[in-house]
Amino acid sequence: DFNLPQRFNVEHVAEDNTRKQPVMIHRAILGSFERFIAILTEHYAGEFPFFIAPTQVIFVPIADDHVAYAKTLKNRLIQEEIDSEIYDRNDSLNKRIRLAEKQRVPYVVILGDAEVTNKSVAIRDRRAKEQYNLTIDEFMVKLSQQLKEGKI
Repeated sequence: DFNLPQRFNVEHVAEDNTRKQPVMIHRAILGSFERFIAILTEHYAGEFPFFIAPTQVIFVPIADDHVAYAKTLKNRLIQEEIDSEIYDRNDSLNKRIRLAEKQRVPYVVILGDAEVTNKSVAIRDRRAKEQYNLTIDEFMVKLSQQLKEGKI
């Protein structure tokens, strides 16, 4: 490291009695992880690929009646080791969707009467910038494939 000795004004006396700035050799495992995460965050502007996103799916139930369905889906995702959250706050639907999209989560899933009845999900796909419906099984297959493929 050439930077830290200069920043901290570190010097040593060489054999010829002149002052020299050393090259610092250090090992910082934690620091290197932090730098790696910082580089990834900057590179993706916080919009991580599905397989490394901290939260991969956010469920937004339209009404309180749909929260149980959201919990069922969340439990299924937990079995597949997919991280998800449920936004069931008392805020308006638009505000909850906006909050979910601000989190830059790969998938925001809106759950209403039609989705509960049809055992399906209404998906907002951040990367494809599309909205579409899938059955639960189709959605699970899609997520599992993305997790295994690790596409960027």
